[in-house]
Amino acid sequence: MRKVATGFIAAAILGLGLAPAAAADDYFKGKTVNIVIGGGAGDGYDIYSRFLMPHLSKHLPGNPRMIPQNMPGAGTLIAANYMYEVAPADGTAIGTVGGGTATAHLFKTPGVRVDPRNYNWIGSMNSEIGLVLAWKDAPFRTFKDVQEREFVVGGSGPTSGNVVFPLVLSRVVGAKYKIISGYRSTGDIALAMERGEVQGTSSYHYSSMVTNKPNWIRDREVFPLAQLSLIKHPLFPDVPNVQELARNDEELQILSLIFARQSMGRPYMLPPKTPANVVKMMRTAFDAAMKDPELQAEAKRRVLDLTLPMTGEEIHNLIDKLYAYPQVVIDKAVVVSDTTSIAKK
Repeated sequence: MRKVATGFIAAAILGLGLAPAAAADDYFKGKTVNIVIGGGAGDGYDIYSRFLMPHLSKHLPGNPRMIPQNMPGAGTLIAANYMYEVAPADGTAIGTVGGGTATAHLFKTPGVRVDPRNYNWIGSMNSEIGLVLAWKDAPFRTFKDVQEREFVVGGSGPTSGNVVFPLVLSRVVGAKYKIISGYRSTGDIALAMERGEVQGTSSYHYSSMVTNKPNWIRDREVFPLAQLSLIKHPLFPDVPNVQELARNDEELQILSLIFARQSMGRPYMLPPKTPANVVKMMRTAFDAAMKDPELQAEAKRRVLDLTLPMTGEEIHNLIDKLYAYPQVVIDKAVVVSDTTSIAKK
């Protein structure tokens, strides 16, 4: 009878989506956790994830082995779909994707099969400020120049900021972009800028640039034209952010909805249906790692930007806020964010 009762209890636990509590102290012992990285080797997603791995393992019960699994393509959409549909929901797969995942479903982006409200968000190491950058040889020094002549920029997948954002700025504030899409990562776009294939990019995260291309600003290889964020980076006080580009209240609302995703930075998540106590373990470990003096000291040595990190709960709250915008604003944001008309390289 005791065996039967134990079986019923175990079944009930599994039915509630919970992992056995007794194993919490060493749940990850002997396991391997894959970090599914939506970017290519060497880009910002990759650098931040490889940096995070040992610190996260340190704070997880059982200290699992952690392995990076790069899955670039479609502006991190390939990784996002994988985490939603295929990845094991037991804590052994963590994903990191672009902040655009928060609104791709809301904006009915083609190829999106995820509802971000169903992920179990773990947290983000920072909030991101995307920069509109013109290569030094291109005839652009202010954003007004982009509103007066065609600016050829590189882009990747349909949910990536370097595709969505220039389209939005073209349709809302009259910028004149030509987007050459199909690059696999921001790193490839950076190389295309240096080779002269494109004149710049309409979204290169400051955190990626300072890590991968620290000489660009220092040596005036590029010129920042705008900050794609609702806040400004202290290094660029005279470069306008998107709110300053808006010409009326309606444009301000649309831009605020679209660019709120930047606050998520490069978020980490677990698949839907991951047991609640596994989610709690992962969030607790992530938050502890972010406060760990060893992580903070290493980030400083490696010049990694950890400005305004977010917890998993804060990411969930932000996504709920985005979904609560008035439908008329969402509908207009959908129209200006439509990516079906872009050209491919």
